[in-house]
Amino acid sequence: MAIDYSTLTMGEIATIESLSGQSIGALEDQDSPKGLALAALAYVGKLREDKSFTWNDAQALTLTEVTELLGLNEETAPKAGKSSSSSKTD
Repeated sequence: MAIDYSTLTMGEIATIESLSGQSIGALEDQDSPKGLALAALAYVGKLREDKSFTWNDAQALTLTEVTELLGLNEETAPKAGKSSSSSKTD
């Protein structure tokens, strides 16, 4: 499931920003933390097809799983060491 970012609703964008703690535009910034942002994107995308998918489920995904889920390739996937973590819950 690749996410077409142009189809994100304002509510989904707000959810991504709230969960990641940064603006949606920070996704383009190579130096911004990506862990929570990628988990938030995976959460919103997966929630579209599985209403039982939780924030904790999204945070438990590996980078490989998120890359596949979001339809990212190796050139666009964040490099190791550029992610962050959090203890936020559902």
